[in-house]
Amino acid sequence: MLKSRILGSITAAALTAAIAATTAGASVPSSPAEKAATAALNKKIADDNAAEEARAKAQQEAYQQQIRQQEVQYEAQTRTYEQQKEQYEQQMKNAEFNRAPSPAPAP
Repeated sequence: MLKSRILGSITAAALTAAIAATTAGASVPSSPAEKAATAALNKKIADDNAAEEARAKAQQEAYQQQIRQQEVQYEAQTRTYEQQKEQYEQQMKNAEFNRAPSPAPAP
């Protein structure tokens, strides 16, 4: 979507430049109205491009923030898992230690 808007803006600017070059080549001076229209079009294109770039930057920053949050959550889950694993292993050792000894074989 960003590429199509930028390409559209570039196309419009190129068309405007081509028209201006054609007009200039014909040695017909631009009227104040044409100059104003060209300036307004150029300003609109520049404003649209700036707005699109700002939107894309905000989107990228939001994506990066989401990635950072997911990394923090993953690390917390990994720590929790490791703690649970250690607790389980300790319980198994305690259960083995506390198990009653096998009865002695009968003589």
